[in-house]
Amino acid sequence: MIVFIGNLPADITANEITALAQLAAGNAVRIYKKQDGSGSRYRYGLVHMESEREGRKLIRRLQKIAVRGYSLQAREFRDRRVINERRRLDWRIVPWNGPERRRGERRVAD
Repeated sequence: MIVFIGNLPADITANEITALAQLAAGNAVRIYKKQDGSGSRYRYGLVHMESEREGRKLIRRLQKIAVRGYSLQAREFRDRRVINERRRLDWRIVPWNGPERRRGERRVAD
């Protein structure tokens, strides 16, 4: 099972996450950084666990931890298709500047 750890502070390291989560030496934490359209950066980590049971325990453990004012979010990682990764992180809140799609349909009566 792969565990997603979100809402990480900017200066946290993989070793700190390993110590906070009380992970064994074999479980590697990988930290990723992503930038949205406004220039802010988001950081999250992925941990590969041996079994699903260990992953569930890790998720419960991390839900209660706050680091430098950031409360960590942990859940099972859901892999997304590559096409979704091309979108901006804030694409749902950016206003649409193009023409209204329904106005261009031939069936619309004016």
